[in-house]
Amino acid sequence: MSIKKEYKYKFFKSRHLPYLEARFVKDSSNHYHKHFHNTLSIGAIEEGKVSFAHLQENRMLYPDELVVINPNIVHSCNPVENESRTYHMIYLDTIWCQKLQESLFRELNSYIPVSEFILKDKNLYTKFINLNYKLLDSDIFYLEKEELLQNFMVELFGQYCDKTIHSCIDKENINIKLAKEYIEENINSNPTVKEISKYLNISEFHFFKLFKQAFHISPHAYLLNQKICRAKELLANQEEIAQVAYELGFADQSHFSRVFKSYVATTPNEYKKSFLK
Repeated sequence: MSIKKEYKYKFFKSRHLPYLEARFVKDSSNHYHKHFHNTLSIGAIEEGKVSFAHLQENRMLYPDELVVINPNIVHSCNPVENESRTYHMIYLDTIWCQKLQESLFRELNSYIPVSEFILKDKNLYTKFINLNYKLLDSDIFYLEKEELLQNFMVELFGQYCDKTIHSCIDKENINIKLAKEYIEENINSNPTVKEISKYLNISEFHFFKLFKQAFHISPHAYLLNQKICRAKELLANQEEIAQVAYELGFADQSHFSRVFKSYVATTPNEYKKSFLK
């Protein structure tokens, strides 16, 4: 493993593998707000323990366990009593995952979720830790990274996806789908509940209730999540932090930095600088 112990943070994101982001964080006691990712997120604790909230369920997470968070699932993963923890994360584009699943199963209409969110599978855990060290290693060629990642994901999907599910039925209320689209199309501004409910032609109170039932977070929290997801893309492309803050409708760079750290547990500057070239 070539990641040196003095590294506090290590990130990997490359235009050569645009569907992937990898992260290593050492001895961090930072806390996250409840949030979600548009990607499939896979993580593991290497040292320490954390309190893991997944939708309405709370569990402790320890080394030797793998956590798998399907896209758009609200969660948080925080240290216990401010103890530090060392952890690994990878984030994978959902379309990439679906295409890999199609090669394993059959033609799909959409991504098949992983059936469990905490996997007590020491074999997969060990493979994941080793995989992430390889992904973060600048001496490893892209082709090897891709092969290692695909081999791991084939094993994960093969063991923990329900092969009888050939498509994921979208059960979301049409108003919620339209609300998501409206928020995502307006992340550079700051739409209000009144504006969104007017667009949907429903009452503000009815919209707020529907949204909370569907996502377990408020429309405002959803908007901030989308802003941060977009900010990560812009920072990975080395855009100036002040420009990113302006483009995404934050009051100023300081406001953007505070929100970013509360969701990503690192500053925009640290995030931007940590990508492998």
